[in-house]
Amino acid sequence: MERIVWLLAGFVAATVLIALIGLVAVRSTARGFAKRTDGLKQLLIASQSQANDAAPVLPDIVRSYAVKAGGREGASTVFHARHRATLQTAKGARPIDIEADQWTGILVPGIVWTARGRMSGLPVSVFDAFVEGHGELSARVLGAFQVAGGSGADYDKGELMRYLSELPVYPDAILNLRGVDWRQIDDATVSVTARSATGEATVRFYFDPSGDIVRMEADDRPMETRGTTVHIPWHGVYSRYAQFGRHRIPSYGEVGWVLPDGLFVYWRGEVISYDPGGGEP
Repeated sequence: MERIVWLLAGFVAATVLIALIGLVAVRSTARGFAKRTDGLKQLLIASQSQANDAAPVLPDIVRSYAVKAGGREGASTVFHARHRATLQTAKGARPIDIEADQWTGILVPGIVWTARGRMSGLPVSVFDAFVEGHGELSARVLGAFQVAGGSGADYDKGELMRYLSELPVYPDAILNLRGVDWRQIDDATVSVTARSATGEATVRFYFDPSGDIVRMEADDRPMETRGTTVHIPWHGVYSRYAQFGRHRIPSYGEVGWVLPDGLFVYWRGEVISYDPGGGEP
C-alpha cells in the first residue's frame, strides 16, 4: 500500500512539474509574440524617415477626395486607429468578435495591426503587418500556439494590398505617400500600385457621383487554402462616412474573396477611434 501511495505521489508531482513547465513555455512564447509586435511598431515608425522619393502625382479625382476627407501635406508620419469587427475564418464558420489597434504609415507604405478575440472560448491574438517591404501574419491561441500565418513573397504582396486598400481611410497618406503610382482608368475609377521587397501590388478604387470612394477591387490577392496559396480576386466596400476631428472618412467596411461560387465576405468592421498623432505605440 505504501508503495502505491509513493507511486501516486510521484505521478502527481511529475504531472504538476510537466504542467508548470508547459505554463512557463506558453508564457515565454506569448511574451515573444508581444515582443515581436512591439518591434514591428518601432520598425514602422523608423521606416517613415526613409521617404526619399518625390511627392506623388495624383489624378485630380484622387486629390479632391483626399482634400475633402481632411488630408494635409506634411501630416504626422504614423496614425493610430482602433477597430471593432467580426472575422469569419471560413464559409459556415461562426464569426469571431474582435477589437484591434492599427498603426499606419503615412510617408512609406507600412501597417501593423494587432487584434484580440476569442475562438472556441480561448483567447486569440493576431498581428498583421507590412513593414520595410515585407509582409507577415500570425494568429495565435493563448498568445503562444500559432494556428495561421507566415511570411514570404505571397505575404509581401497580400499585406501590401491590405495597406493600399486602407488608403481611403488615410487621406493624409494619399497626399504624402512616396513610392506609389496612381493611374486614372476612367471618370470614376483609379488604380494605385506599390512595390514590396519581392514584387508589385495593385488595387483599384471606385468613386460615387459625389466623389467618395465606395469600393475597392484587386485581381490577384494571395489566399491560403488547404495548405496551398492561390491568387484570386479580392473585393471591399466603404460606407458610413463620419467625422473624426478634421477627417471625414469611411467608418465602416467589408472585405471578401470573390470565389467561384460567389463573394465570401470574411471581414466586417468599423473605426471606433482615429488618432493622427498616434505614432508612438
